[in-house]
Amino acid sequence: MKTATHFIRIMFLFIFCMCSYSCIGPVPVDVIMIDNELFFVLEEEYEISSLSVIASIARKKMGTDEYMWFIGHDLTTKVEKRKYPKLKQIKYGQKFEEFPVVEGPVQLQRNVEYSVLIKMGSKFAGETFIITNDNKAIMPKPRFERQKGRIYSVSVDKDGNKTLILEPVLPQK
Repeated sequence: MKTATHFIRIMFLFIFCMCSYSCIGPVPVDVIMIDNELFFVLEEEYEISSLSVIASIARKKMGTDEYMWFIGHDLTTKVEKRKYPKLKQIKYGQKFEEFPVVEGPVQLQRNVEYSVLIKMGSKFAGETFIITNDNKAIMPKPRFERQKGRIYSVSVDKDGNKTLILEPVLPQK
């Protein structure tokens, strides 16, 4: 009887941990370059609490976080007074009035490894990317298998705003 109760408790703990992990954790972000503009695209709209772009070389060599671009809240502000914009697509350097703390944006260099980190409450998105000489953004090692081979089309509205639309990936024959 004790063995069965002990087994049930362990299974309950395991299920609880799996459910907790599925609620907290990473989500994919694609880094796309369109017409000399860099975009970060999420699969769904999320309430963004902060976003930062950091040169990976600065972190590794100098041991510091030298922000190329940062938006977020002053941590001394009460959480109830903070506003979190619900976003799916973010243009590098885009200004958001909801965030009182802003650094940058700094001009991004070619062939330098950068990291983007987007915090969204209990979830986060992070990716490493490089802007190549031919002005394309590549992700050398995407964190999620489903990010490989993604193709986006661009829709431009009457005001010139670009919207990136994920095209369905067709099965290989």
